[in-house]
Amino acid sequence: MSGPANSTTDNDGGRWYIHPVTGERFRSVTTALADIARFGLTDWAGRLAAEAAMERLEWLNRAALVDDCNSTKTEDACGDCPACVMSWLANRHNDVREAAGDRGRKLHEAAEHETLFGEGGMVDDDVRPYLDGFRRWNAAWRPTFLASEMTVISRRWGYGGTLDGIVQLDDVTRLPRTFHHLVGLPLCADWKTGKHVDIPKGWQVVAYANADAVLMPDGTELPMPEIKGGLLLHIRPAKVQVREVYLTEPAFANFRHLLRVAEGLDAGLNTVLSRPHTLKEH
Repeated sequence: MSGPANSTTDNDGGRWYIHPVTGERFRSVTTALADIARFGLTDWAGRLAAEAAMERLEWLNRAALVDDCNSTKTEDACGDCPACVMSWLANRHNDVREAAGDRGRKLHEAAEHETLFGEGGMVDDDVRPYLDGFRRWNAAWRPTFLASEMTVISRRWGYGGTLDGIVQLDDVTRLPRTFHHLVGLPLCADWKTGKHVDIPKGWQVVAYANADAVLMPDGTELPMPEIKGGLLLHIRPAKVQVREVYLTEPAFANFRHLLRVAEGLDAGLNTVLSRPHTLKEH
């Protein structure tokens, strides 16, 4: 079972899942989680820009000696004047984030292909170390895939998302002792390729596991498969780590609170503040 439903992105970059039949909009789980991630974005973006500047001092020194090309952010940008250099540094975090997102999407596509059809598909060189990590885990733990890249929705709470897979671990002899209690259970699984795994990554799995229904591309809805546990596979070029995700009610409650915050942030300034009244100068 696979195939994400229709989705769209709004002007602010937020993603929504659109029901092909009813037209209902379901806020993306990852978009809701991004609202909490962005509070740490300033420090991260500043550090990336500073590191990039220190690595390119010669370039910065040259740029300081020329006039602005007045074409920054156009196809005619020179790339070597102060305005172009500052624009590139200011957007460094966007470039890094987009590259990481692209790599993650390619891994998910490759992993789904191998899950459904076996090895043999072509992958880009930057994705290959991550796919090799996925293969290592697959060969070591021998999971049975019950579903792959499945779109799920929750009408009750108003969210949707595409889970990476539902797996079952059948061979206890292949697992570390700390995972023995998960043998034979249907597990909601997610693959991550970023440098770090934090609490919201776990909430993402918790949200998928607590969805109400499966949404197919044609609008058909199927009952949500039974989920008894969660699994997060963190893949880096030199290391693969597996974490259990605890599907507890407090964890799901934290995600629901975050979802309500995301709704409030999208509601508009006028929902909490009036139009400003400017005092007249005397």
